[in-house]
Amino acid sequence: MKQLYIRLNAISPLAIRSDHAPGGAAMASYIPGTTLVGALAAAHRLLRSEKADEFEEWFLSGRILYPNLYPALFDDPGLQDRNHLPVSPVPKTAQTCKRHAGFLFPEGEENDAHGVRDSLIDWALFELGQRREYNPDNADPLAALQTHKECTCGERMDSFRGYYRRNDLIEHQLIAAKEHKRLLIHSGIDRRSGTVQEGILYNRQVFEEGMRFWGMAVFPNDEGLISEFTRFIGELGEKRSGNEGLLRIGTGRTRGMGRVVIDVKQAKDEQDPFESFQNRLKKFDDLLHRQAEHFNLRDLENTFFFALTLHTSLILHDELLRCRGNINASTLEKLLGCSVPGLERIYQNASIRRVTGWQELWGAPRTNEYAIEAGSVFLFACEPRPDDAVYKALFELEEHGAGKRQVEGFGRVCGSDQFHQEIKVL
Repeated sequence: MKQLYIRLNAISPLAIRSDHAPGGAAMASYIPGTTLVGALAAAHRLLRSEKADEFEEWFLSGRILYPNLYPALFDDPGLQDRNHLPVSPVPKTAQTCKRHAGFLFPEGEENDAHGVRDSLIDWALFELGQRREYNPDNADPLAALQTHKECTCGERMDSFRGYYRRNDLIEHQLIAAKEHKRLLIHSGIDRRSGTVQEGILYNRQVFEEGMRFWGMAVFPNDEGLISEFTRFIGELGEKRSGNEGLLRIGTGRTRGMGRVVIDVKQAKDEQDPFESFQNRLKKFDDLLHRQAEHFNLRDLENTFFFALTLHTSLILHDELLRCRGNINASTLEKLLGCSVPGLERIYQNASIRRVTGWQELWGAPRTNEYAIEAGSVFLFACEPRPDDAVYKALFELEEHGAGKRQVEGFGRVCGSDQFHQEIKVL
């Protein structure tokens, strides 16, 4: 598989609705993959209407997995320009000071944040501490949670949400993405008189001009496909051909909103992505075992711990086509396509959301579904430690994703996300 990162800049306000309920329209905090696919498909029909086979290959065959585009506007110029670095949602296990929320970086007078840490290992130790076989001395299972229930300033710790980018040059340096938004307000117009109608006022929240977004698309190993897609994206931004601003995203496009510029670049291949994946899982497992020893939990030597963190929402159905709200051990084995001896779910922090939208390709509304929300975390344990077959199955799950509508950005899964190793504030 090949990866292309997509950068998108707003040159007019963007209105991205997150819910099509009749009672209101909340704004999404990112650009969904569904919206991106629809916008690119509409632009392709305008520029290359004669290339029906290409349209089918790009948007209907499922060969290209388009991403969600997450906010990528940062206070630090160095990390702002490092476009090869991923932007990810903060896991639901993240916590920060309730009064002074946010990452410690970038340092400066304007940043009064007290840092962010991850609590997944704390919750794992709490769950294990309630089991007599691991805690024969009957020590307080709440000890790990109580250690970090308060910030250094004495305030309570609270959950933390948003998107972040990790610096690959400085260890443990993370920075939160900014979301520049504003509220647009306009009056209703009387259809008979053409003047302002009393008692009618409309408003919508939008991303401001200059807002930036980032995502990673997954392509098959087909250089011809990648080259032609890159050329098409270049055509969308050409001033001399009159195509600049042709790509429109979101609602309110007839009112001048939704104009964007987009470009893509192929990501550098890692020397051995499978080895990097294995090292990440082993580092998380080692850290959890060290913390378990610190809190006097025993007989965990042969137990291996790993986490699954959703980087995008995940749509899963059971045998009766009902939407799943979590991932248990049996569900994970089905996703992996192999059995894992002694597999058990230890802890989860997950929520679900309704998925609605408009099918731009067909000009019709989509069927409402329910998905496990991005940032959800599931911690598993297995005994004995996994063999190469299980490692490879987990790696394939991370590489190719899971569930329905992966073409539209759903189903991106990360094994033992590095964020879960951040047990100290950063």
